[in-house]
Amino acid sequence: MKRRFLLFVCAFLSLTLLVPFQAAAAEAGSAVAAESLNSGVTMVAGGTDHTLDLKQDGTVWAWGNNEYGQLGDGTTIDRYTPVQVQGLDSVVAISAGSGFSMALKSDGTVWAWGGNWNGQRGDSSVPYRNIPVQVTTLSSVVAIASGHYHNLAVKSDGTVWAWGWNIHGVLGDGRWNIHDAAVGEGSMNGSSSPVQVQGLGSVVDVAAGHLHSLALKSDGTVWAWGNNDSGQHGVPGGLTFNDGPYTTTYRHTPVQVQGLDSVSAIAAGYSHSLALNGNGTVSAWGSNSSGQLGDASTTTRYTPVQVTNLGSVTAIAAGSSHTLAVKSDGTVWAWGDNFSGELGDGSTTGSSSPVQVSELDSVSAIATSDGSHSLAVKSDRTVWAWGNNYLGQLGDGTTTNRYTPVQVANPEAPQWPEYDVLTVTDVTYNSVRLNWQHATDETGIDKYLVYQDNKLLITLNGDVNSYEVNGLSSNSSYLISLIAVDADGNQSVKQEETVTTAANIPIPEAETLLYRFNGTILDFDQSRIIWKETGDKVLWLYNRTDKSQTKVYDANGSNLTIRTAKLSADGVVYSISGIGTHYWQDGAVQNSWDTLDTARPYEVKGNFAVFGHIVVNVKTRESRYLLNSSFKNRNSFDLSADGTVVYEFNNGIRRHLPDDTFTTFNPPSLEYPNTYNGPLTDGKNILYNAYTEYEGYSKWSLQVRSADGQVTTLALNPIDNADYYSTDPRTSYQINNGWIAYKEYNKEIERWTVRVRSPEGETKQAYTAPKWWQLTGVPLSIKQLGSDGTVAYSFKDTTYLYSAQEGKLLYSFNGPGELQYRDGVWYRIDGSSLYQVDPNKLQLSDSKTYQADGSNYEYSLYYGYISSSGQELSGSWSPPEGFHGVVKVSMISPEGEDYDLSLEAVGEGNRLPEDPTELPDGTEYSAAEVPGGYTAEWRVKGHTDQDYSPDKKVFVYVSIKYDNH
Repeated sequence: MKRRFLLFVCAFLSLTLLVPFQAAAAEAGSAVAAESLNSGVTMVAGGTDHTLDLKQDGTVWAWGNNEYGQLGDGTTIDRYTPVQVQGLDSVVAISAGSGFSMALKSDGTVWAWGGNWNGQRGDSSVPYRNIPVQVTTLSSVVAIASGHYHNLAVKSDGTVWAWGWNIHGVLGDGRWNIHDAAVGEGSMNGSSSPVQVQGLGSVVDVAAGHLHSLALKSDGTVWAWGNNDSGQHGVPGGLTFNDGPYTTTYRHTPVQVQGLDSVSAIAAGYSHSLALNGNGTVSAWGSNSSGQLGDASTTTRYTPVQVTNLGSVTAIAAGSSHTLAVKSDGTVWAWGDNFSGELGDGSTTGSSSPVQVSELDSVSAIATSDGSHSLAVKSDRTVWAWGNNYLGQLGDGTTTNRYTPVQVANPEAPQWPEYDVLTVTDVTYNSVRLNWQHATDETGIDKYLVYQDNKLLITLNGDVNSYEVNGLSSNSSYLISLIAVDADGNQSVKQEETVTTAANIPIPEAETLLYRFNGTILDFDQSRIIWKETGDKVLWLYNRTDKSQTKVYDANGSNLTIRTAKLSADGVVYSISGIGTHYWQDGAVQNSWDTLDTARPYEVKGNFAVFGHIVVNVKTRESRYLLNSSFKNRNSFDLSADGTVVYEFNNGIRRHLPDDTFTTFNPPSLEYPNTYNGPLTDGKNILYNAYTEYEGYSKWSLQVRSADGQVTTLALNPIDNADYYSTDPRTSYQINNGWIAYKEYNKEIERWTVRVRSPEGETKQAYTAPKWWQLTGVPLSIKQLGSDGTVAYSFKDTTYLYSAQEGKLLYSFNGPGELQYRDGVWYRIDGSSLYQVDPNKLQLSDSKTYQADGSNYEYSLYYGYISSSGQELSGSWSPPEGFHGVVKVSMISPEGEDYDLSLEAVGEGNRLPEDPTELPDGTEYSAAEVPGGYTAEWRVKGHTDQDYSPDKKVFVYVSIKYDNH
């Protein structure tokens, strides 16, 4: 209570570092010239006996008295050096009062912490808070100020809002006595939510004194309200009332200060006021008992007077009974009371005219307090303080008063790697994986704090760099945040990422979801995935082995976007709009190309990339010019991993080898019109189209040229003009390891087919498309050919996977996504998701789940293909832990086929088979009880060697009921 009483009786104005709109430009000029450091300070603010500073990274730091939690570090322990205010970032302005603090964030929200006995924190909750809370009813704020127990805010529409103690009408809303659930001892009169100051508009800045308030309008006029017992309104008079032992004049609505019309900045002290004029002079009015008006007298002034012998001023600040000013040459001048050394001239002698603060220059900003200490920020972003230090408010690690400036200690918060941000991978319908690179700190990282929607989710050890968040709702968005904390409790800048979970759509049995990213997968292999975040601004390389990832590129706020990105043999080749192509490896860009010809790569394989006219070794920068080439897409060339390029050359095809030698293949003179196009190669053979004439009609003759020069015609197809000019030949034919997949028009049945030719020359028909209404332009497309003769192709919206070696259809799916073959494994890639395909699993067609009468129900429809003798399709289900269930399975086979269905429960070393029942229509069904710990397994297989159908589906219907009764 003793300290509380001292605060109440003796505390003075809390004034933030003044950031008036006009003066800010001058200060910003100095700031730009300063060395830019993440830890550099841009603004300071003084409370009664505590101090705040704002760093360039948007974090806030505090020191001094912490009795009411005004330092915001989660404690009430006094601090003699700066500690970080918890949970704040993106801050653009700060202010401090008597036992409380306030911050303005870049999104226009206001946050407060500390004491609240008069509602000055902007809420009506507990008396004290030691971490920031939002002033929930305020938005679009552009400037703030704090007084003794009240606060002011300017909104973007030029209105002024006030809250806190309203004695003497300091809130300016036309009342002086408000009781609205303010908290604390005695529940003093005040408003715990902002009220609008009456009669003010076009305001650009505010200042808050001990019991009076000021506002600066865009026309350069100054307005005042609240207590006026010492003339701090700049206008004599006002209402008078008896307040206990005192008779006080006041105004509870604003009045214009006389004689001022070109003001650029304002400041308010305990009971005096200041204005910085457009010509660099300073005007002052109000109490002058200690010479704080600077007019060489101690006479109280009820209208403004000019501070003597002071010009070229760029910023001002008012304290309890002293005043500060910065001149354009970076020097600081002070006047008024000097009992604690607050004038900084090395003495304790007051002055009624300005004196220069000792040993201080290159100052870009100042602040003082409603106590008696002073603050300055130099152009190198260091903070200096002097004056009263009895509670450590100078931040130099002591409690010794300082009569000349001393530097405030500058502890470093944990720092993230450059341009690094929190990322999210493995997104499912109910979980996400968080990934980050470790922050660094001199004292070491003690822990990581993970937040979900701004609520602490978990605290992790400092050696952890990933975490899986579970229990999320499907198709929902979450704000995920991460903060690093060092051994001293200092916190890093918050890293944030918004992620949307996937819809709860069951994955087919034949697919296993491997990865889902918060963006788009661009390329992958067996060990790596290259993906970009939504918005095309950030590119990541994901390691499939250890689930770590490294940032490859970050636009860092620019308008540049990622155009292409492909994996090379041991790195990444990517292109950025406007700045060319880069080869990245081992954490850094190794080579770059920025000419028009290398604006983007058309293909990357191995360590080679093909551009418009050249092929480049991305590791060595060695390049080969491709004569007469002009690649505008992938349609007219093919690249092998060893650097070999085959491309259209005049009317023929040229093979250009890594040693810069080449061979040209031209059509025989008898062919008409002697044109080859669309070459593809597997490194030995070349596959291409020959434009020819057959039986009086123009045709595409699909030809393969082997390594020994032998040419074989595989198909003769109708001309589709789009094939030559815009269609990638890979959609009509592909070659891989001697295998060739191609489309062929069967004239006899008037349908298009897909055929696969083995390296030995054996050909199998994989698919026959339905009869189409036109001869060309049929929506039949080859997607990819595996090195083992498996081929992915699509007709309309269905994609199929066929094995030429086994002569059977393996798998199919409807809808978006592409099948990709990598090192003997087939995958389905769908934007942000990567699945692995298992052709021997049943595929999910439809499903439904619900709860009723305490039980859970699942109904699913699966399909598959028994497309070869001895093939078996399977599926399974296990009850959740603590549950048991009943599984019913029924099967409908294609007409004329004879398949067997089996069902059994497996667990604890036992297999419990159930005999199926066959209905007259050929449907088979079975049911099995599944105890806890068991798994139901069902299988479908052919009855004889002839019971298979390469293009007909087997349907399996599964009904599951489970509970924990």
